[in-house]
Amino acid sequence: MRLKSRFTAPNGCSVLAACLVLCCSPPGVAGADDTVLCRNGTFPTQGGRFGLAKVVGAPRAYLRSDLAPCPDDSVACRGRAYVVPGDTVLTGTSNGPYVCAFFPARNGGSAGYVRQEEIASQPVATTVPLDAWTGEWWNGDNSIALSDNGTGLAASGHAYWPSANPSPKDWPGGPHVGDMSAAAAPRGNTVVFGSDDPADCRVTLTLLPPFLLAVDNMNCGGANVTFNGVYRQR
Repeated sequence: MRLKSRFTAPNGCSVLAACLVLCCSPPGVAGADDTVLCRNGTFPTQGGRFGLAKVVGAPRAYLRSDLAPCPDDSVACRGRAYVVPGDTVLTGTSNGPYVCAFFPARNGGSAGYVRQEEIASQPVATTVPLDAWTGEWWNGDNSIALSDNGTGLAASGHAYWPSANPSPKDWPGGPHVGDMSAAAAPRGNTVVFGSDDPADCRVTLTLLPPFLLAVDNMNCGGANVTFNGVYRQR
Protein backbone atom coordinates (compact mmCIF):
# COMPACT_ATOMS: atom_id res chain seq x y z
CA MET A 1 0.00 0.00 0.00
CA ARG A 2 1.30 3.45 -0.86
CA LEU A 3 1.35 5.83 2.06
CA LYS A 4 1.82 9.57 2.09
CA SER A 5 1.95 11.52 5.30
CA ARG A 6 2.72 15.05 6.38
CA PHE A 7 3.78 15.79 9.93
CA THR A 8 3.09 19.31 11.18
CA ALA A 9 3.07 20.71 14.68
CA PRO A 10 1.36 23.73 16.25
CA ASN A 11 3.10 26.65 17.99
CA GLY A 12 6.42 25.93 16.30
CA CYS A 13 6.96 22.59 18.01
CA SER A 14 9.31 20.16 16.35
CA VAL A 15 7.95 17.09 14.59
CA LEU A 16 9.63 14.85 17.17
CA ALA A 17 8.14 16.77 20.08
CA ALA A 18 4.68 16.70 18.52
CA CYS A 19 4.92 12.96 17.96
CA LEU A 20 6.01 12.32 21.53
CA VAL A 21 2.99 14.21 22.83
CA LEU A 22 0.41 13.03 20.30
CA CYS A 23 1.53 9.55 19.26
CA CYS A 24 2.14 8.26 22.76
CA SER A 25 -1.17 9.50 24.13
CA PRO A 26 -3.87 8.69 21.59
CA PRO A 27 -7.46 9.44 22.53
CA GLY A 28 -9.70 6.65 23.71
CA VAL A 29 -7.02 4.46 25.31
CA ALA A 30 -8.52 2.22 27.98
CA GLY A 31 -7.45 2.62 31.57
CA ALA A 32 -7.34 0.06 34.36
CA ASP A 33 -11.07 0.43 35.09
CA ASP A 34 -12.09 1.00 31.48
CA THR A 35 -11.25 -2.10 29.49
CA VAL A 36 -14.41 -2.52 27.38
CA LEU A 37 -14.75 0.70 25.40
CA CYS A 38 -18.09 1.68 23.90
CA ARG A 39 -17.54 5.15 22.47
CA ASN A 40 -17.92 7.06 19.23
CA GLY A 41 -14.34 7.11 18.01
CA THR A 42 -13.40 3.64 19.20
CA PHE A 43 -16.52 1.69 18.20
CA PRO A 44 -15.02 0.08 15.05
CA THR A 45 -11.88 -0.96 16.96
CA GLN A 46 -13.74 -3.39 19.24
CA GLY A 47 -13.11 -6.34 16.93
CA GLY A 48 -15.32 -9.39 16.99
CA ARG A 49 -18.58 -9.50 15.09
CA PHE A 50 -20.54 -6.36 14.29
CA GLY A 51 -24.24 -6.41 13.57
CA LEU A 52 -27.35 -4.36 12.90
CA ALA A 53 -30.35 -4.04 15.18
CA LYS A 54 -33.64 -2.20 15.48
CA VAL A 55 -34.56 -0.45 18.71
CA VAL A 56 -37.70 -1.94 20.29
CA GLY A 57 -39.60 -1.68 23.55
CA ALA A 58 -39.28 1.36 25.80
CA PRO A 59 -39.98 4.87 24.44
CA ARG A 60 -36.33 5.74 25.12
CA ALA A 61 -33.31 3.46 25.25
CA TYR A 62 -30.53 5.49 26.85
CA LEU A 63 -26.95 4.93 25.74
CA ARG A 64 -25.14 3.98 28.94
CA SER A 65 -21.58 4.80 29.94
CA ASP A 66 -18.74 2.28 29.74
CA LEU A 67 -16.98 3.74 32.82
CA ALA A 68 -16.99 1.32 35.77
CA PRO A 69 -19.23 0.53 37.60
CA CYS A 70 -21.35 1.15 34.49
CA PRO A 71 -23.11 -0.10 32.51
CA ASP A 72 -26.12 -0.58 34.73
CA ASP A 73 -29.69 0.74 34.87
CA SER A 74 -28.96 3.62 37.23
CA VAL A 75 -29.61 7.21 36.19
CA ALA A 76 -25.93 7.91 36.82
CA CYS A 77 -24.94 5.58 33.98
CA ARG A 78 -27.28 7.15 31.45
CA GLY A 79 -25.73 9.30 28.76
CA ARG A 80 -27.50 12.33 27.35
CA ALA A 81 -28.12 10.48 24.08
CA TYR A 82 -30.88 7.94 23.58
CA VAL A 83 -32.51 6.00 20.76
CA VAL A 84 -36.17 5.29 20.16
CA PRO A 85 -38.14 2.36 18.72
CA GLY A 86 -37.54 2.01 14.99
CA ASP A 87 -34.01 3.45 15.06
CA THR A 88 -31.30 1.34 13.44
CA VAL A 89 -28.07 0.88 15.40
CA LEU A 90 -24.80 -0.91 14.83
CA THR A 91 -23.99 -3.45 17.54
CA GLY A 92 -20.65 -4.63 18.87
CA THR A 93 -19.24 -5.88 22.17
CA SER A 94 -21.45 -7.47 24.83
CA ASN A 95 -20.97 -6.73 28.51
CA GLY A 96 -23.23 -8.96 30.60
CA PRO A 97 -26.86 -8.15 29.69
CA TYR A 98 -25.74 -5.06 27.74
CA VAL A 99 -24.67 -4.61 24.14
CA CYS A 100 -22.58 -1.75 22.77
CA ALA A 101 -24.69 0.19 20.27
CA PHE A 102 -23.69 2.95 17.87
CA PHE A 103 -26.30 5.30 16.42
CA PRO A 104 -24.95 7.09 13.32
CA ALA A 105 -25.92 10.73 12.88
CA ARG A 106 -24.81 13.82 11.00
CA ASN A 107 -22.59 14.87 13.89
CA GLY A 108 -20.77 11.54 13.83
CA GLY A 109 -23.18 9.61 16.01
CA SER A 110 -23.37 8.39 19.59
CA ALA A 111 -22.33 5.14 21.24
CA GLY A 112 -23.25 3.50 24.52
CA TYR A 113 -24.57 0.32 26.10
CA VAL A 114 -28.21 -0.75 25.75
CA ARG A 115 -29.95 -3.72 27.29
CA GLN A 116 -30.25 -6.75 25.02
CA GLU A 117 -34.05 -6.66 25.25
CA GLU A 118 -34.09 -3.04 24.02
CA ILE A 119 -32.94 -4.08 20.54
CA ALA A 120 -33.85 -6.75 17.98
CA SER A 121 -31.05 -8.13 15.80
CA GLN A 122 -31.44 -7.75 12.05
CA PRO A 123 -30.16 -10.17 9.38
CA VAL A 124 -26.75 -9.31 7.97
CA ALA A 125 -25.52 -10.57 4.60
CA THR A 126 -22.29 -12.53 4.92
CA THR A 127 -21.58 -12.15 1.20
CA VAL A 128 -22.24 -8.94 -0.71
CA PRO A 129 -21.75 -8.09 -4.40
CA LEU A 130 -18.90 -5.80 -5.43
CA ASP A 131 -21.27 -3.05 -6.51
CA ALA A 132 -22.52 -2.79 -2.91
CA TRP A 133 -19.01 -1.68 -1.93
CA THR A 134 -18.30 0.76 -4.74
CA GLY A 135 -18.65 4.50 -4.35
CA GLU A 136 -17.30 7.22 -2.09
CA TRP A 137 -17.74 6.78 1.64
CA TRP A 138 -17.45 9.59 4.21
CA ASN A 139 -16.86 9.94 7.93
CA GLY A 140 -16.58 13.64 8.67
CA ASP A 141 -13.71 14.92 6.54
CA ASN A 142 -12.26 11.45 6.02
CA SER A 143 -13.14 9.63 2.82
CA ILE A 144 -12.61 6.20 1.26
CA ALA A 145 -13.37 5.66 -2.43
CA LEU A 146 -13.90 2.07 -3.58
CA SER A 147 -14.08 0.88 -7.18
CA ASP A 148 -14.35 -2.47 -8.99
CA ASN A 149 -10.98 -3.26 -10.59
CA GLY A 150 -12.13 -6.49 -12.21
CA THR A 151 -10.65 -8.85 -9.64
CA GLY A 152 -11.73 -7.12 -6.45
CA LEU A 153 -11.71 -3.62 -5.05
CA ALA A 154 -9.35 -0.69 -5.50
CA ALA A 155 -9.31 1.72 -2.58
CA SER A 156 -8.17 5.31 -2.27
CA GLY A 157 -8.55 7.18 0.99
CA HIS A 158 -7.73 10.46 2.69
CA ALA A 159 -7.71 11.09 6.43
CA TYR A 160 -7.02 14.18 8.56
CA TRP A 161 -6.38 15.19 12.15
CA PRO A 162 -7.80 17.18 13.83
CA SER A 163 -9.80 18.01 10.67
CA ALA A 164 -9.23 18.86 7.02
CA ASN A 165 -9.47 22.59 7.72
CA PRO A 166 -8.64 23.29 11.38
CA SER A 167 -8.70 26.84 12.67
CA PRO A 168 -5.29 28.52 12.19
CA LYS A 169 -5.68 29.78 15.76
CA ASP A 170 -6.11 26.27 17.18
CA TRP A 171 -3.78 24.49 14.76
CA PRO A 172 -1.49 26.99 12.98
CA GLY A 173 0.65 24.27 11.38
CA GLY A 174 -2.27 22.81 9.47
CA PRO A 175 -3.68 19.29 9.74
CA HIS A 176 -1.82 16.00 9.92
CA VAL A 177 -2.78 13.94 6.90
CA GLY A 178 -2.69 10.38 5.64
CA ASP A 179 -3.45 8.77 2.28
CA MET A 180 -4.00 5.12 1.43
CA SER A 181 -4.10 3.38 -1.94
CA ALA A 182 -4.37 -0.39 -2.38
CA ALA A 183 -6.29 -3.26 -3.96
CA ALA A 184 -7.78 -6.40 -2.40
CA ALA A 185 -10.60 -8.89 -2.82
CA PRO A 186 -13.37 -8.99 -0.19
CA ARG A 187 -14.08 -12.10 1.84
CA GLY A 188 -17.72 -12.10 2.78
CA ASN A 189 -18.53 -8.62 4.03
CA THR A 190 -14.93 -7.81 5.03
CA VAL A 191 -11.93 -6.62 3.03
CA VAL A 192 -8.38 -5.92 4.24
CA PHE A 193 -6.14 -3.44 2.45
CA GLY A 194 -2.43 -3.64 3.21
CA SER A 195 0.16 -6.28 3.96
CA ASP A 196 1.06 -8.12 7.17
CA ASP A 197 4.10 -5.88 7.58
CA PRO A 198 3.47 -3.95 10.83
CA ALA A 199 5.13 -0.90 9.29
CA ASP A 200 2.57 -0.85 6.47
CA CYS A 201 -0.72 1.02 6.59
CA ARG A 202 -3.40 -1.65 7.03
CA VAL A 203 -7.12 -0.85 6.84
CA THR A 204 -9.93 -3.35 7.45
CA LEU A 205 -13.42 -2.54 6.15
CA THR A 206 -16.65 -4.24 7.17
CA LEU A 207 -19.76 -3.58 5.09
CA LEU A 208 -23.10 -3.50 6.90
CA PRO A 209 -25.27 -1.58 4.41
CA PRO A 210 -25.82 1.33 4.59
CA PHE A 211 -22.76 1.57 6.84
CA LEU A 212 -19.07 0.89 6.25
CA LEU A 213 -16.89 0.33 9.33
CA ALA A 214 -13.19 1.09 9.04
CA VAL A 215 -10.37 0.25 11.44
CA ASP A 216 -6.67 0.70 10.79
CA ASN A 217 -3.40 -0.03 12.58
CA MET A 218 -2.70 3.64 13.42
CA ASN A 219 0.10 3.56 10.87
CA CYS A 220 -1.59 5.39 8.01
CA GLY A 221 -0.34 8.94 8.32
CA GLY A 222 0.76 11.75 10.60
CA ALA A 223 0.29 11.97 14.35
CA ASN A 224 -3.19 10.86 15.45
CA VAL A 225 -4.35 10.36 11.86
CA THR A 226 -6.65 7.36 11.52
CA PHE A 227 -9.30 6.02 9.17
CA ASN A 228 -11.16 4.49 12.14
CA GLY A 229 -14.86 5.28 12.01
CA VAL A 230 -18.32 4.57 10.64
CA TYR A 231 -18.74 5.75 7.05
CA ARG A 232 -21.78 6.43 4.90
CA GLN A 233 -22.28 7.35 1.25
CA ARG A 234 -23.50 10.86 0.56
